[in-house]
Amino acid sequence: MKRKKDESLDDYSTINEKNNFFISDTKNNKIIIISFLIIIIIMYSYLNNKFSNLKNFLETIIKNQDVSIKKISDETSLLKRQIEALFLYLHNFRNKSSIYQLLKPKEVFGKKKIRIGSLKDGGYVLLNDFENIKFAYSFGISNEISFDKDLADKNIDIYMYDHTIKKLPFLHKKFHWKKIGITEKKGSFDNTMKTLSELIQENGHINEKNMILKLDIEGGEWNIFNDISQDILIQFKYILVEFHFNKKYVEIYSKVFKKLNKTHQIFHLHCNNCCGIINFDDYFICAAIEISFIIKENNTFINSSDYFPIKNIDFPNIKKSEDINLFLNIYQFDNIFPNP
Repeated sequence: MKRKKDESLDDYSTINEKNNFFISDTKNNKIIIISFLIIIIIMYSYLNNKFSNLKNFLETIIKNQDVSIKKISDETSLLKRQIEALFLYLHNFRNKSSIYQLLKPKEVFGKKKIRIGSLKDGGYVLLNDFENIKFAYSFGISNEISFDKDLADKNIDIYMYDHTIKKLPFLHKKFHWKKIGITEKKGSFDNTMKTLSELIQENGHINEKNMILKLDIEGGEWNIFNDISQDILIQFKYILVEFHFNKKYVEIYSKVFKKLNKTHQIFHLHCNNCCGIINFDDYFICAAIEISFIIKENNTFINSSDYFPIKNIDFPNIKKSEDINLFLNIYQFDNIFPNP
């Protein structure tokens, strides 16, 4: 910088100090810029990883759904379902105390899912593992026994109970039916209702393991599992239940699932499309959900990559209506949005 003729020496010193400050400030600016660029690179790497997860997530969705990419209507429908799933996740899942956190399924390492029973209401999802299973208990029969027949055809003895019917739709050499209902309290209804513990004892199965338990008893399951002992639960390799959600039992929902989750792991979920969705104060959920559990002992579990409902495994309970996609992919969002 040129010095003006009328500037004093003091003025020159002041200007020189300003120039030195500017030079020093420039060095600081370079440090700030470099730091800023490093931050951008880190953020880019992080976001790129996240978007890569999202890309893989969406690609997997497309592969696992019966979607024609060429049809705009199908693309729009798929996008709509994924957006609904995302909103469900953000609304319910971010709350760690949400009921959904207790319903999180996992895959059982080395075992595949299979459907047992009808391709509509009455069928349940198990795994291709029936080793050492000799007995099954089935509560809630009505006129639908396709599940029981499929198990009986595998040489499994089925102990069937329903106090609301007069007889079974048909017979099988492996069927053992009684006109008895299940209750949570001993001596509640004379001989027409008995506890699971009483029935196991009557059948001589006190020391049996690896049995199957199936319940579809229109809401009665909550009190059954609320009062049942862990010693009884561990006698069953598989527990298959259609849970009926309503405000009558809302206070014991968490207690029941926490108890079941101690000894068993959920590996499959399916919404029954019979009854729609219930909206509680802090979450909404299917009015009826079919849930498959397997005992934790001697099994290895990994994070689930399934998308519910699963094609060729899940089917609408009511054929004339579409399946409810309440569980469609919502557990997959944990791969993109880590828990806070």
